[in-house]
Amino acid sequence: MRRSEFPGRPDDGPDQPDPTPVPDADDVPFDAAVLQQVAGGDGVDPRTLPELLGRVEAHLTESRASLRRKFESPYSDDRRELFFVPPDYWEGVASALSLTPQEALTVRQTHERQLLRIGAEARRGSEFDAALDIRTAVVVGRE
Repeated sequence: MRRSEFPGRPDDGPDQPDPTPVPDADDVPFDAAVLQQVAGGDGVDPRTLPELLGRVEAHLTESRASLRRKFESPYSDDRRELFFVPPDYWEGVASALSLTPQEALTVRQTHERQLLRIGAEARRGSEFDAALDIRTAVVVGRE
C-alpha cells in the first residue's frame, strides 16, 4: 500500500516495490495487464514469462486445426481465438513441452485470466467464469 495522500491520516503501511515489468511479449496473444497480473504472482520469473508463453503458443498454433475441430470456441477476434477444453488439457501440453508443474500452472492461469478479461470486456464475464468450473481455457493467436 502507499502512504495516504490526505494529511493527518495514518500511514497505510510501507510502500510496496513496483512489480517487475514483463519484457516485450508481442508474440503472444495476451493483454499486457494479464501478463502483469500473472507476473506479479508466485509463479515463473517475469523475465522468462514471454519465452515460456511463446513456446506454448508455438505448440498451440500447430494444434489450431485440432482445437477448432474438437472444442467450443466462445470468442474470437482479429488477434486471438479462445477455446474451452477439458481440465486435463494442460497436463498434455506440459508433458509434450516438458514444462515444470509451476510453469504449467502459470500457463494455465495466464490463459484463464485472459479468458476472464475478455469475458468482462464482452459483457460475458459470468458466463466465462461459470465455464471455468468444468473446463479450462486455451487462447491461441490468429494466423
